Amino acid sequence: ICIVGARMTGMFSSLLLKKAGINDITILEYQDRVGGRVHTQYFTDNPDDERRLYGELGAMRLPYIKGRPDLSQQQIVFDTIDYINEYNKKDNPDREIKLILFIFSNPNALYYFNNKKAPSGEIMTNNYSESAGIKQLGLPDVIPDNYLKLWNDSLQPFFDELDKNFTNGLINLKRYDHYSAYSYLKEVYLPKALPSKSAYYDEIINAIEVQELGTGDFRHSSFVSVVIEMYTFSDTNYDISWSTIDKGMQRLPNAFLPMIKKENINLKYSSEVYKLKKSNDSKIEVFWKIIVTVPLGVVRHWDLPLNYSLSGKILLQFKSRFWENPPSETGANPTTSNIGIIGGITYTDLPIREAVYPSEEERFELALKDLATIHGDIVYKEWIPGKKNNKAKYWPNDKTTGGAFAEFGVSQVESLMGAVMRPEESIHWGGEHTDIHWGWIAGALNSGVRVVREILLENLMSDKWSELKNMRLLKYWNGNLDAYGDIGKYRQDDKISESEIAIVIISKGDGAKRII
Repeated sequence: ICIVGARMTGMFSSLLLKKAGINDITILEYQDRVGGRVHTQYFTDNPDDERRLYGELGAMRLPYIKGRPDLSQQQIVFDTIDYINEYNKKDNPDREIKLILFIFSNPNALYYFNNKKAPSGEIMTNNYSESAGIKQLGLPDVIPDNYLKLWNDSLQPFFDELDKNFTNGLINLKRYDHYSAYSYLKEVYLPKALPSKSAYYDEIINAIEVQELGTGDFRHSSFVSVVIEMYTFSDTNYDISWSTIDKGMQRLPNAFLPMIKKENINLKYSSEVYKLKKSNDSKIEVFWKIIVTVPLGVVRHWDLPLNYSLSGKILLQFKSRFWENPPSETGANPTTSNIGIIGGITYTDLPIREAVYPSEEERFELALKDLATIHGDIVYKEWIPGKKNNKAKYWPNDKTTGGAFAEFGVSQVESLMGAVMRPEESIHWGGEHTDIHWGWIAGALNSGVRVVREILLENLMSDKWSELKNMRLLKYWNGNLDAYGDIGKYRQDDKISESEIAIVIISKGDGAKRII
């Protein structure tokens, strides 16, 4: 079996295939690292340096519900960490993954929208903004004071259904796939919640959109997609907590490497796949099954309707953590609380919230400019310039990803979800974009389980699948969608035809060649 991409799906599916007794496995990876969009930037090369600086260019946090793994849709990530830690415990203790708290919210983090400050001229904190009036926030007078509560109230009934039974909740939610977030609010929710304000629905929706997602997102994003995304962050029924990995998220895919080596899985770096083709050529060796885990944005042979988020990250290095001290002590812009910020998120509608397109050095300058608008000129005084001290990553320009994560448009969950999951002869499709939890590591792992299940069940290995699904590792696997995009069931009525597939790759510096 060949797996295209040493990403989280590829690494995890190789583990499961080995557990199922399939021994001849090859993983082809274009880069010289594993993990895909799990990508930590380290600013020194010494892994033993306890104080070395790092930042996350990709995945950065893991949500969970305290004490309720049965309700956490992403429990499979934590169970995978436990499994890999146990695997490495004896021979590779240095690979241990330690979880630490990710501080998601902070009342003293800053709020800067519409170029508005507090009447005193201070930058507003998140806490201050919650009690500020509409005019003070720079919004039109027609916007009701509870405009953000309206947004939360429009989502909560769907969250409640998902909490009761995730599968049934999805079935109900898919009925609204023909709506964008904008059209659902304007045509369904607001006429019930604010019947007398119909002339101002656009202004209300725009205010919510800028605050919650970003300009334009409500109009091109499927309402189903938005509900699933917000479900992770905003479900008020449970206390959602957040973790991250000490010393970098990159340690998660790297922790698979001892297993890859010990289990004799053939991992080939610097291998660019550019063609999948049938072959009757007896002179070359071919694969029985292929699992493609790379994002669809990389598969340039097709004109694909599924979009990817046009986002990136910029890591800037400073001489000190000036933001952790009161602004009155550092000379930073005064804030309404005059309290330092430790953890949490500052919210703004400045360009640093959105993707930028210039060169890496210009991105640093643009990010600094926006940070200086919020924090003051101390940003320039404390910044350590130079490309070796800073890093910008714009995922749509990355040849191996084509974007940050999948974004389903109106009606695409219904029309495309099954299509991106469905096997094509001997080719199986994995990756976060093929799971209901797109954009998350959990989605990548879920899809890895799904493609392994497809292969085993299609080839009369149901006993092996039964053994796998009863493992502690897969106890909370979320298999709500099958390979046909259906919810809560798996079909075997359409037999996949058996054909062997040859892969043509480019090994860097080695020319084009066919590979076993």
